[in-house]
Amino acid sequence: MNWTSFLPLKMNLAILAIAVIPFTGGFPGSLKEKPAADIKLGAYYFDGWTGKYAQHISPKLMNSFANRKPKWGWITSSQNVVDQQITAASNAGLSFFSFCWYYSGKDKYKTEPLNNALKYFQKSALSSKMEYCLMVANHKGFEIGTADWSTVQAEWVRQFKTPNYLKVNGKPLLIMFSVANLVKDLGSADAVKSAFQDLKAAATASGLNGVTMAACISGDPQSIKQAEDCGFDVLTGYNQHSAGFTAKTTQIPIDSMRTAEKRLWNKVAKISDLPYIPVSTLNWDPRPWSAPNNAYDTAPYFVGYSEKSVYNSVTGMLTWMHKNTAHTTKENIALLYAWNENGEGAYLTPSAKGPNFLRGLQKALTKQ
Repeated sequence: MNWTSFLPLKMNLAILAIAVIPFTGGFPGSLKEKPAADIKLGAYYFDGWTGKYAQHISPKLMNSFANRKPKWGWITSSQNVVDQQITAASNAGLSFFSFCWYYSGKDKYKTEPLNNALKYFQKSALSSKMEYCLMVANHKGFEIGTADWSTVQAEWVRQFKTPNYLKVNGKPLLIMFSVANLVKDLGSADAVKSAFQDLKAAATASGLNGVTMAACISGDPQSIKQAEDCGFDVLTGYNQHSAGFTAKTTQIPIDSMRTAEKRLWNKVAKISDLPYIPVSTLNWDPRPWSAPNNAYDTAPYFVGYSEKSVYNSVTGMLTWMHKNTAHTTKENIALLYAWNENGEGAYLTPSAKGPNFLRGLQKALTKQ
């Protein structure tokens, strides 16, 4: 997810979906608590591919990283392509998309290009193949303040009533990208808690059972406590790439991320009693989006992203889920970063010339 001004992403967030590990004779001993089919895997969806924000489809991305070009072309925000993406994702085993949702102003958000794919998904004749939820991208440029709350609340409740909106504990799931920004923009943790109560009351009044609020957290105790103080119901994340930067070098083997994220999941589960939706960070290499106000040209990035690494990431998450059923949601939900963060190097979309990472996902989700 690249902000319109190329702000560097230093928030250590974790959320992405999960899958079913290949196996021939069932899970060994400690992994037998739940059958693999019970785990619901989703992926974050970033609609920066409209052609409306030039910095997303950058010259460097097109020329130096052409292997990341989707088979549909760089501009994928259309009804036809979203239809094909639903088919590709559902056939590979993904159960839902978590759409990055942007509030750009009281009226402007309704025509915000970054929300276009969500509209195409909802209009698609194939949308029943998948569920969806919103991940509110309340970072700089898309803040939500007190004066905005009634507007976004009404829009969210409208979304929640969609038949295939994802539910956790019988309630629609709403993910918040930045807890710290929400506290700053609403004034305090107590103000956030009060706003959540208003949202849940509005949802209940509309015939729903309430709302499950999920917080993207970094994994450190302070971020977890802040989320708890605000009244969040579930913990999760967006990406956790910096957790994998263990070596003092620019190029980091992708396997270090797989090892690091397991430590992070364990840490969160140990610190908090809130249910946890783990996210597997499939990759991080934002060099195509390097700009004067970020250090992407010289900052660390992962190497070795491949069909095999996707398989390893998904099966690693599956194994963790089966070992930690007491810490996950009742629906056994997990997330992948990401379906189409092509600019940041984390993507599953089939490429025109590069590897087909969906094969790694499919293999992890298919019994061998």
